Amino acid sequence: MKHLLLTLAAAACISQVQAQIVETSTPKPLLKGVEREMYYPILSEDGTRLLFSNVDFSGLRMYDYNDNVTVTISEEARAGFDAVFTPDGRAVYFVAQQNVDGLNMRQVKQYNVATGNVVAVTPQGRMVARPAATNSNVATMVDGKIVSRLNNKDVSVRIDGSTLFITRNGVEKAYSPVESYAGYLWASVSPDKTKVLFFAAGKGAFVIDLQGNVIAELGNYESPVWYGNDLVVAMNADDNGYQYCSSQIIIMRADGSEMQELTRPESMAMNPTASFSAGKIVYNTIDGRLYEMNVTIK
Repeated sequence: MKHLLLTLAAAACISQVQAQIVETSTPKPLLKGVEREMYYPILSEDGTRLLFSNVDFSGLRMYDYNDNVTVTISEEARAGFDAVFTPDGRAVYFVAQQNVDGLNMRQVKQYNVATGNVVAVTPQGRMVARPAATNSNVATMVDGKIVSRLNNKDVSVRIDGSTLFITRNGVEKAYSPVESYAGYLWASVSPDKTKVLFFAAGKGAFVIDLQGNVIAELGNYESPVWYGNDLVVAMNADDNGYQYCSSQIIIMRADGSEMQELTRPESMAMNPTASFSAGKIVYNTIDGRLYEMNVTIK
C-alpha cells in the first residue's frame, strides 16, 4: 500500500510538471531562402518586427512583418548582443564595438525605425552595460559611470557579474539573491513591472520581486523571456561540455508549478523570443534558421 501511494504521488508530480499550458501551431520557417545565418531573435513588444544577427552577434538585421522587408541596422561587431527595442517599437538601441588602436571600444547607438538613421547616444568606452530603453529615454553604464537616467515611473534591471541592479522610482538598488560564481544572464522586468526574471549560471532561472526576494526557482532553463506576466518561455538544452546534444523550447508558469514542451529535444531549438500581444514565439535552430509558432493560452 505504501508503495502504491508513493507511485501515485510521483505520478501526480509528473502530471503537474508536464502540463498543457498553451496550444501552439506547427513551427514555420521565417525568411527561408532569403536570409542565412539567423541567430538570437528579438521580437518587438507588438510582434510586428524582429531583430536577429549572425552567430558572432555581428550583422544586426531587422525584419518587418508588415512590409515583408529585412534591413541591415549595423555590420559592426557585437551589435546583436545587447540589442533592444523601445516598448513602442519605433527605435532600436544596440552596443556597437570597434577596434581603436588595438582596443575594443564600445558605445550605445540608436536606430530610428522610420528614418533608418543611426546615431551614437553615449561616448565610447571599454565596458558598456546592456541599455535599458523606454519610449523617450535610454539608460546604460559606460566604464562604471551611469549615462542618462530613466523617468521615475520606469522600472529597469541591469547586470554586473552576480549582482542585479534594479531601478525603481528613480532609485537604483543592488541585489544578489542567488549565489553564482559565473554571474547572471538574461535579466528582464515583467510587463506589469512587478517581477524580475534572470538566469544564474550554474543554478538556473529565477523570478524575484523588486525587493530582491526569490519568488520562484524555475529550473536549469536558459535564455528565459516573459510571455505576459505569468508565463516564461525558455530553452532546455543539454551539452557535453563541448557542444549541444539537444535543445528544445519550453513554456512554464512563472511560479514554477507547471511546464510544457513546445518543441522536441532533437529540434535543436534555441534562444526564444516572445510577443504576448501578438501571440507568437520565435526561435533559431543550431544551424541558423528562424522558426515561428502561434500560441494560444488554454
